[in-house]
Amino acid sequence: MDTIDTLLMPIEADAPCGPNLEYDAAFLALETLAAPRGERAIGDTVKQAEEPEWRDVARQAEQLATRTHDLRVAIHLATARLRTEGWEAWAATIAHVRGLLERYWDDVHPALDDGDAMERVSALAALSAPEAMLGHLRQAPLLAADRVGAFSLRDLRVLSGALKPGDGISVVTQEHVDAVMQQVDTDALVRLHTAVVGALDDARAVAATFDERTPGTGPELDPLLRDLREVQAFLQPYLAVRAPASVEGIAPGSDEPGAVAATTADARGPIRGTADVVRLLDEICAWYATHEPSSPIPALLQRAKGLVGLGFTDLLKALAPGGLSEFQVLAGDGD
Repeated sequence: MDTIDTLLMPIEADAPCGPNLEYDAAFLALETLAAPRGERAIGDTVKQAEEPEWRDVARQAEQLATRTHDLRVAIHLATARLRTEGWEAWAATIAHVRGLLERYWDDVHPALDDGDAMERVSALAALSAPEAMLGHLRQAPLLAADRVGAFSLRDLRVLSGALKPGDGISVVTQEHVDAVMQQVDTDALVRLHTAVVGALDDARAVAATFDERTPGTGPELDPLLRDLREVQAFLQPYLAVRAPASVEGIAPGSDEPGAVAATTADARGPIRGTADVVRLLDEICAWYATHEPSSPIPALLQRAKGLVGLGFTDLLKALAPGGLSEFQVLAGDGD
């Protein structure tokens, strides 16, 4: 893989971004390679929709990136690396986009139209498009463990009830996520967290560049930022136990590039709602997974976590379907 520094080197001394290759055969080939094929009829049969051959897209984008500094090429490269290499490789490409804008604002392609940056905004729209890069990001494996499997951000949302599973889509269980988090290598946790924090910083910097250069006109990056903050918040309790130095001074959900907290305890603050209760239960489970993996307590806490936020009737149904008398026995009031 090309390093970001290499990709950001000037193309030519007198033309740092190189030529606009929008109508070049190689650029047109990239556009064709990156376009998904819809469902189509061939004779009496219907051929199902097909995704692009992402490795071919990546190779073509990498070659073009050495000839021109173009946000459209950078976005194709970002999507292709996400699909072929995952979150960490994708995060590096967001640093690439940031570098193109910060270093080469006056010259990066597509060019400004008499100061108008709308073509650039359009080029970056995929960053927050559910049907494009953002959708791929939500379905990409976050973490995986040998002989256990993997899970994605989408899986976590379905598990929490924030998202309904689609028809025919398999749903991971809490036990599956717990097993992955117990067995995944700590280095993998740290690398993913570092990538997510870096992507957050880079995406905010992209937005800040547009705010500075073309106030009021910039790409809509809030959906991407929300997703990244969500992943960061999921990872931090586990890292606080297994690799505390990696999250020391990082405030969950910080909204500014490079924002830090004085201490982890100070950043947490008092419990303000059920979301904080769930987060703390996750932290306790993460501690047990590392220090007392055979303890039954995490299983009980996971059960308790599923009850957070329920009303009395729903609690009664979940804990004692037979009625109030059973609930009283469970609560110790059966004497």
